[in-house]
Amino acid sequence: MRRFVSIVAVLLLCAALILPAQADTQYPSSQGAVTDLANVLREDTVKDVAILSERLHNATLGNFYVVTRHFLGGTDASVYAKALFDAWNLDDEDVLLLMVIGEEKYALAVGSAAKAGLSADTQTSLLASHFRSHFLNRNYDEAVADLSAQIAQALARAEGETINVSGLFGTAAIQSTPAPATGSYQWGNSYFSLEDFEDEDWPIDIEYSSHSAHFNWRGWLIWGLVIYFAFFRKKKSYNFGHGPRGRR
Repeated sequence: MRRFVSIVAVLLLCAALILPAQADTQYPSSQGAVTDLANVLREDTVKDVAILSERLHNATLGNFYVVTRHFLGGTDASVYAKALFDAWNLDDEDVLLLMVIGEEKYALAVGSAAKAGLSADTQTSLLASHFRSHFLNRNYDEAVADLSAQIAQALARAEGETINVSGLFGTAAIQSTPAPATGSYQWGNSYFSLEDFEDEDWPIDIEYSSHSAHFNWRGWLIWGLVIYFAFFRKKKSYNFGHGPRGRR
């Protein structure tokens, strides 16, 4: 009997230790457009995401959600985001952004209808160009502002609509930048494609300054003198009084 009681006590202790860890990766209740469990977003950012999500819904019937957490207890961010999307019964037009602060991970869960405006390639491009650097530098408000505006406008364009983002997020996400096409390259903050250089009217001007030309001629002259003295100029022999000329 005592042995049975001991076994039960051990099992209860193990359960007490395991359950909190499991609860950490369970799905929280939605707090609206933003569920900031990690408490890393400013109040005005939360309000602006809610306004943007409402405008998106009016244009496309979709909604945009942001969730922040500190840790996932080893769960993959993409798997958790998709499971949370399903647990909240979000619609096919909706998009959910997950930010895992303590693990520096993030993921998007996109409804099947929303993928018309947010293909896998578009998601990757937008995350790389409008989210990743902000997030890794711990500028979480800027990361949410920049990405959410881009996603909202991409979804609206797919429906032939536009989203007004003026007055939201300060100036962080006012201008919309389309996702770069495949085969494009980035120079500074601008994208260009090789197709840009195939246009016969592309203004490519190559200009040489007189200073550059003068410098090049001087360089050739110096090299010519070096080669001359090293290989072609006849060496003179000198007699220092120690024997016949040319011998020491």
